[in-house]
Amino acid sequence: MLAFLGSLLLVALVNAQRPEPCETPPEFTARQMTIDPSKEFAVFARIAYDAFGERLHVVEEVDVAKQRTFYEYIFLYREHIVYQIELSVNKTGKCVRKELTEPFHRLEIPHNATFLGEATIGSNALPGLGVNVALFGIKKGDDNIYVTVTQPGCILVHENIESKEYGLVHSSFFDVELGVDPERFVPPHECEQQ
Repeated sequence: MLAFLGSLLLVALVNAQRPEPCETPPEFTARQMTIDPSKEFAVFARIAYDAFGERLHVVEEVDVAKQRTFYEYIFLYREHIVYQIELSVNKTGKCVRKELTEPFHRLEIPHNATFLGEATIGSNALPGLGVNVALFGIKKGDDNIYVTVTQPGCILVHENIESKEYGLVHSSFFDVELGVDPERFVPPHECEQQ
């Protein structure tokens, strides 16, 4: 009987130590790399993310089948507006204002996600050689979403989305800095003259 109770106590202790989904920072800037190898698609970007205002600023280099283009985007989800500024080869700076119909995508761990495991990126052989991370996953409709965050800090490291519609899309986040400059979300003067 004591062995049974001891086993139950051990199971309870192990489950109590499982990380719960943490809250990712609501405002940050970062570099982001998104890859979809099946479509020969890669995006290298500098982003400013504001969950409070549901805004996103992106300066990106897009590589599709070895063709490169450069754009700046200002997504204002509450206003349902996106500004696309062309920065490519001829560097015209042409700005196009479009209606934004898609919802704001929160870069976070869904509250009901399942803890899948912990790991160290790099090495834990000596202090400072690695970063401890936790992996969470969830199934939403036909999509599987996997999110990796630092421990501690809950800083986003990876987001993988497997969907029937788009296939596997992998995003990595690095050089993350907390906070955002609100000026990033102000469209250039020439965009407002349309």
